[in-house]
Amino acid sequence: MREKTQKHNPFRVIRNVWYMMKYSFKYTPAYLFVTLIVGIMQGAYHLVKVLFSKYLFDAIETGAEYREILSQLVLVALFGMVSWIIEQWKVQMYVPKATLSLHEGVQNELYQKARELDQSCYDDPEFYNDFIWAIRESDKRVMMIMDNIGSFASRTLSCFGVLGVLVTMDWVVALILVVQVCLRYWLMNKMNRTYYQGEEEQNPINRRMSYIEREFYLADRAKELRQGEIAKHLQTVYKQAVTDKIACIRKYNRKMLKLWILDDLSYNVLASGGITGYLIIRYLLDASFSLGSFSASMTAYQNFNWMIHHVTSHLTYFNEHSLYIEKVRMFLEYEPKIKGEERNVPTFESLTVKNLDFAYPFAKEGEKVLGGINLEINRGEKIAFVGYNGAGKTTLTKLLMRLYDSTEGEILYNGRDIRSFDPESYREHIGTVFQDFKVFAATVAENVMGGEYREEDEEKVLSALKSASFEEKLRTLPQGIHSQLTTEFCKDGVNLSGGESQKIAIARVFAKNFELVIMDEPSSALDPIAEYELNQSILNNAKDKTVIFISHRLSTTRMADRIYMFNQGRIIEAGSHDELMALDGKYAEMYRIQAKKYRSQESA
Repeated sequence: MREKTQKHNPFRVIRNVWYMMKYSFKYTPAYLFVTLIVGIMQGAYHLVKVLFSKYLFDAIETGAEYREILSQLVLVALFGMVSWIIEQWKVQMYVPKATLSLHEGVQNELYQKARELDQSCYDDPEFYNDFIWAIRESDKRVMMIMDNIGSFASRTLSCFGVLGVLVTMDWVVALILVVQVCLRYWLMNKMNRTYYQGEEEQNPINRRMSYIEREFYLADRAKELRQGEIAKHLQTVYKQAVTDKIACIRKYNRKMLKLWILDDLSYNVLASGGITGYLIIRYLLDASFSLGSFSASMTAYQNFNWMIHHVTSHLTYFNEHSLYIEKVRMFLEYEPKIKGEERNVPTFESLTVKNLDFAYPFAKEGEKVLGGINLEINRGEKIAFVGYNGAGKTTLTKLLMRLYDSTEGEILYNGRDIRSFDPESYREHIGTVFQDFKVFAATVAENVMGGEYREEDEEKVLSALKSASFEEKLRTLPQGIHSQLTTEFCKDGVNLSGGESQKIAIARVFAKNFELVIMDEPSSALDPIAEYELNQSILNNAKDKTVIFISHRLSTTRMADRIYMFNQGRIIEAGSHDELMALDGKYAEMYRIQAKKYRSQESA
């Protein structure tokens, strides 16, 4: 998925910069105009100072009146003050507000795009690295581009004006400065490309370091970090990552050092020393070269040197921006492979799986997770997928939800291939409790609704919590369904146990009118008795729904209409509980072992 870094020609740089500028026009339309106005005023002020320098010394040499000199000085000072006030208004008042508006707009577009990414994108480490990079760099790059354009306009205007003045006074100085500009532009391009390559190499190292940092401050990791040697191991990995980062920095700093030395020599030797010496000699030998011309030439060259430093920097910054923008564009322009046209998805009647094989996108060749799967689920049925961990049960649910598409075979929804349906519209008919469910830092009600809660949703939330057997716990919460979960942002928040959190996740599928409900290990955090009671409650409250239970624990399988026994990615047995017990195969063996375990727990 990842495109190899290429050298960007000017046209490509312009296309990329324009691509990001469109976001500024969309969310902060006045930003470029304000930046250009401020930049032009700053550029004009630099030119005025050069011209005033020549005027001042020539006026002193020719004996001009004091009042005339003072009035010119006041005008220059007033112009500088107005320019400074406008710049401060932009920096202190306008930019913070514009930055927030742009950040909100761009980040929301990125978050929306993240929702549309194929699940397989998260399986690709390179794509995921670039995805994180895009999220981090996007709006920052837009603001930097806008500021660079304003500064570039300001400095370019000043440079042309000052260079014009220099040509009229001394074309040799102007020529030396032009040579220095070309040399410096080449050096800055080399430096920025080297810096970018270093950043690119450090990106996966930084992500590894960020992961370990996150593990040490997340509350739900605290207990695990106090067990065994995992904390020491992570610290060792972190130290190695720091060592790798230092080595990477040293590698690229060696390259940068050579370029910095060349850049400094071009500035201090070629420009500063050479031009200053040349102007002093000319002033001493050339009687026509006035003190005003000498002063203006010195001021012009110093201003030009400073400004051209910024011009070449900004030109190379655009090239640097273009390299980063490639990452953002790759992410924003990514076209999901899981897609379909039909949005009018009918009410669920049946789901049929035919000759289904599946291998994850980045698995080794021939490494299938599922093979030869055939099954049928009809409206209102209660189905159980059982088997030991790693048998392929959860993977099949991902395919039923169309988070992935099968490698071979097909899944039919009411007789139609699910690939013909728009994925989001299709998933609106399926409610899922994931094995690795998450509870968010929001209220109970917002967690149950899976988003915004309105007053008219109260009965729906309470009913869903009752169906998930959360009523007893709800009565103990200080603000009922309005209680804040987790203490992430609220010191009075409620931290639930694993089983209680699981019931919140289960309540989500009852809060909405899903026709097909998938329960992936819905009671794994509960003891066998509590699990049985919860599953009974789920079944009682899902009489009219089609339910798929996925579990390696068999406490509810007796109530299923049909059971599919998975082993190593294949269905090895299928039938009702009684039929499979009579078959006396793998299911019967697994059930007897677990039943014996449950009885021993009860007697204990």
